[in-house]
Amino acid sequence: MSLFKGEAVILHTPTIGYDENKDEVTTWTETELANVLFGKPSTEQVDETMRLYGVHAQYVLGIPKTFTDSLRGCVVYRPRDGKMYAIAGDPQPLPPELCPTPWNREAIAGWVDG
Repeated sequence: MSLFKGEAVILHTPTIGYDENKDEVTTWTETELANVLFGKPSTEQVDETMRLYGVHAQYVLGIPKTFTDSLRGCVVYRPRDGKMYAIAGDPQPLPPELCPTPWNREAIAGWVDG
């Protein structure tokens, strides 16, 4: 039994394809992912040349061991706050011997408001 309890999120996974004109088309697959941990958010002011009065927030997510697919390009919808968080990069699982908890992968997910 774990002392921590994650929350259910909707994972949006992109698939890149091409239409009849050879233009790139992205389709999204939605998957419910249970027991995702959201760490304490870090916030910082975004450079004003990028976004006027913007705030950038990042969470470190704990991804459960039961999820084994790639997170590259994925977006997480968190029903609790109604926000979409983009996953940075392609986080890889840690070796099992280093992960006695139900989570074995950390992913940085963020959003910009403003």
